[in-house]
Amino acid sequence: MFVQQGCAWKPASADMMLRRSTRINKVFNITLGGMTLEIRQLKTFMSIVKLGNFSQAAQFLGYTQSSVTTHIQLLEKELNTVLFERFGHQLMLTTDGERLYDYAERITKLVEDAKNDLDHLAVPRGALIIGMPESLCVYHLTELLKEYSSLYPDVELKLKFGISNDFRLLLRKNMMDLAFFLEKHISDSDLISKELWPEPIVLVAAPDHELARLERVEAKDLKGQTIIYIESGSSYRAVMEKSLAKAGVHPRAALEICQIQTIKQFVISKIGITVLPLAAVQAELDAGLLKELPWQGPDFQTTAFLVNYKEKWLSPTIQSFIKLVQERLLKGS
Repeated sequence: MFVQQGCAWKPASADMMLRRSTRINKVFNITLGGMTLEIRQLKTFMSIVKLGNFSQAAQFLGYTQSSVTTHIQLLEKELNTVLFERFGHQLMLTTDGERLYDYAERITKLVEDAKNDLDHLAVPRGALIIGMPESLCVYHLTELLKEYSSLYPDVELKLKFGISNDFRLLLRKNMMDLAFFLEKHISDSDLISKELWPEPIVLVAAPDHELARLERVEAKDLKGQTIIYIESGSSYRAVMEKSLAKAGVHPRAALEICQIQTIKQFVISKIGITVLPLAAVQAELDAGLLKELPWQGPDFQTTAFLVNYKEKWLSPTIQSFIKLVQERLLKGS
């Protein structure tokens, strides 16, 4: 499941991004044999290839789907060819599309190199795309993001909500600059990670739920219960599912909800129980709206990491964000 845009620093509107992109790409238009190719059109084309369809590319780039379609139509008109063809629900590159992708990678890389080489002032500016779980944004990173925006007003923060597995893919495809992970450990050889803090994970229910009366809650006690999960792929959800499978326990139902606030309201209403970061439910625990269950199974605890792709060039913008994280959040600092 792909990420959501969120938190207090939402990406600019599609129209605004198009206007900004137009200003930039007037400098970086490429004219070949009477043809004019815009960098933003090439980037749109590359995003479609990487993400697999027009709608996800539009969501990622902050464009409307009609704008993405127009970019491709203009490219095809300029090049007098067809770049994509459909086989059922599958979108495939044509032979010319494959050839263009190779050129597009080199062209956009050259443009980025030129911009970086000409940026003698090394002042943080431009877009900074950061992935993070919703719980980290809301309960840990709000003040840091606010401070960063104040320190570097020329940087446009673009936040993507999701899970580590999504972020791995986007980091490797150079579609995301940095990401915060919630995992027990990170062993990917092509990722650089900085450990930030341990993140306790708890099993919670409504105070008058039948499980709230137990002094010990084991996997077997969850038989017939409704468990409400955050989206698939989270490390603590995987621990719970593995524990239930090992014990041969089948819950009555498993609901998947992407919004933490909605999950909490469902649990308060006794629709089910859930596993969430302690920071996400601390206020409800203190108010007596939720109760932590004395879980006796495998430890859910995870750790927060700041991650970047090993081969990623760390621009002044990226470096300035990493530096602020190290000063404010890095474990032992």
